[in-house]
Amino acid sequence: MKDNTPVLPRRTAVAGTVAVCGLASACARYGGPAGPAEADTGEPVKAPPTGEVLGLAKDVPVGGGTILKDRKLVLTQPTEGEFRAFSAVCTHQGCLVNEVADGTINCDCHGSKFAVADGAVTAGPAPSPLESQQVTVTADGEIVTGDAPADTTTPDTTQPAPPETTEEVPAGLASTADIPVGGGTVFADQEVVITQPTEGEFRAFSAVCTHQGCLVGNVQAGTINCDCHGSKFAVADGSVTAGPASSPLPERAVRVTGDQISLTG
Repeated sequence: MKDNTPVLPRRTAVAGTVAVCGLASACARYGGPAGPAEADTGEPVKAPPTGEVLGLAKDVPVGGGTILKDRKLVLTQPTEGEFRAFSAVCTHQGCLVNEVADGTINCDCHGSKFAVADGAVTAGPAPSPLESQQVTVTADGEIVTGDAPADTTTPDTTQPAPPETTEEVPAGLASTADIPVGGGTVFADQEVVITQPTEGEFRAFSAVCTHQGCLVGNVQAGTINCDCHGSKFAVADGSVTAGPASSPLPERAVRVTGDQISLTG
C-alpha cells in the first residue's frame, strides 16, 4: 500500500519534535524526523568500544529492561542476575524501540515486539530479531560492553620479595658461641648473666644476687652461683635453688640476631 503521508523537510521536522513528542511515542526515533513509517538513515549501528560502561546493574529491572537512546542499545535482565544487550533499532524500518514492558521490547512505529531474553520477534511486522551485543557485569555492579575489565579492586596477595641487604649484623653483648649449652656467662660490667638452658634457647637475668646485692660469680652445674653467701639460681628461669636468697633473679629481655645476643630491655 502506498503511504500518502506528507514528508516534512528535515529542518522543519526537527524543529517540531518537541511539540510532537508529547503526543506520539514514534518520535523516539534517534536523531531523525518524526513519523511512524520513516526508515533509518541506513548507517550501520556501531557497537560501543569494548569495556565501555553502559550503566548500573541495579538500574535494570528484573524481567524488563532499560533503553539507552544515545547509544541505540537496550539493556535487559530476563532473570535475576542475567543481563543482555540488544540494538535498539527496530529491524522493520529502523525506528528506535521506545519501551520495555511485560517481557517485551516494544516499537510503537508499527507495533513490533521483541523478547527481553533473546531479542526474538514476538509480534510483527519486524522480520528479524534485534541484534545482540555482548555485555558483562563487573564486581562493582557496572554493565560494560564486551568482557569485563580487570577488577582493580581485588587486592594483590603476592608478597613482594624482601629487599636484599648487605648491612652487617650489629655487634651484640655476646656471641651465641660464648654461651655454653646448659650453662651461662656472667658479664660483670653490664651486671647481667646470659644462659643457654637448652640448645638454641637463650635467657638473661640480672647478675645482682637478691640476697644482699653481691654480683654472682659464675655459672656451673646448671646454676648461677653467688659466692658471697652461697645462693644459687636456676639457669632456666633464675629461680632460687639454694638460699639464703629468697627471690629469683629478675629476667632481662634478649634478642638473637644471627650469632649475636643483645639485651632489649
